[in-house]
Amino acid sequence: MSLERGFRYHEHTADITIECWAPTLEEAFAEAALATFEVILDTSTVTPKDEVEVNVSGPDLQALLVDWIGELIALVDINAQFFCRFEVDSIVESEDGFSLSARVWGEDIDHEKHDTRTEVKAMTYADIRIDRGEHRTVLWFTLDL
Repeated sequence: MSLERGFRYHEHTADITIECWAPTLEEAFAEAALATFEVILDTSTVTPKDEVEVNVSGPDLQALLVDWIGELIALVDINAQFFCRFEVDSIVESEDGFSLSARVWGEDIDHEKHDTRTEVKAMTYADIRIDRGEHRTVLWFTLDL
């Protein structure tokens, strides 16, 4: 993996497994969000007009990742918006687990402008792996399609 940030897909029956990497945990979580939305549609067709704040928490990093992606998938239905830009401002550990604070940008769904690829139902707990190194964090996760 020579790229500083990125993601790749690994095919899996009715699911897709994604491997993401970035220099920091926050950037890796942002990359996971981008990878998820690239499964849904070509994010280059989405204009980052509207900013939405997202805050999630979980007892551990794996649960936090599932809650983060789950919240973004829910926002597609709740806000009727697609997102194309993701910035995780912080991931903080406390006695209760972890919390994430982020901002995402997108626009209202326009079926003439946005050609969808695949519906993502949810992220599964299967095959979640978070490898944190000094200069790189790698995430593996599976989406239920």
